[in-house]
Amino acid sequence: MSTTPGEFAQALQKQRRKRRLFRWVLIGGLALLVILGGTATWLLGFSSTFAATEVTVSGTSVLTQQQVVDAAQVELGRPLIWQDLTAIDERVSALPPAQEVTVNRRFPHSIDIAVTERQIAYVWNDGTTLKWVDAAGVVFQQGVEPPAGTVVAQIEGQPDQRLLRDVATVVASARPVLADRIGMVHAAAVDQIEVRLGDGDIVVWGSADQSEMKAQVLGVLLQVDATVYDVSAPGAPTTR
Repeated sequence: MSTTPGEFAQALQKQRRKRRLFRWVLIGGLALLVILGGTATWLLGFSSTFAATEVTVSGTSVLTQQQVVDAAQVELGRPLIWQDLTAIDERVSALPPAQEVTVNRRFPHSIDIAVTERQIAYVWNDGTTLKWVDAAGVVFQQGVEPPAGTVVAQIEGQPDQRLLRDVATVVASARPVLADRIGMVHAAAVDQIEVRLGDGDIVVWGSADQSEMKAQVLGVLLQVDATVYDVSAPGAPTTR
């Protein structure tokens, strides 16, 4: 079927109207996106609508919440998106009792800080101060009475972190076997660690190497009536 010149002109005009409509819809849509994006940027980054007005702290017992807030140095009144979470994390992590820190934004107005604190492995009595030591050999609290039942250690000289960590390893291995019989742990060097029992008996542990095996051997050796139990060489333990 042939198309008349009039019909062709009408079809062409209709197509042009569709193109113009599409163009205006596209321009309007883009303009709306720009407006919405600008509004969102202003709300999030430059207005007080989503500004930090509070800091919440969880997971503390050794630390106080105020100590964490003071260390965090969150700039209240500043928009949440401009808060430097990494810097806040680093400042709180610098507190000795803090083992792990997680910092999050909680819209509309909060910075949430979750702290996992170090756990006491034993208390080191250096003759003047009680120092709390964790399993990694980190001193994270001092001058405060430890929880009841905490093992006390005396360590000669100025121990490095390795020796402090080795004592923690010995304490963790010996406690399941000796329980509350432990009177004190004495360490003169990394290979001269002893567990002194409350009744005066002594367990010569040696180094922290093979501590799990030494504990197993000690469990059997304690059946012998003796005052000294030497498991420093777990393959050839002795008593006297």
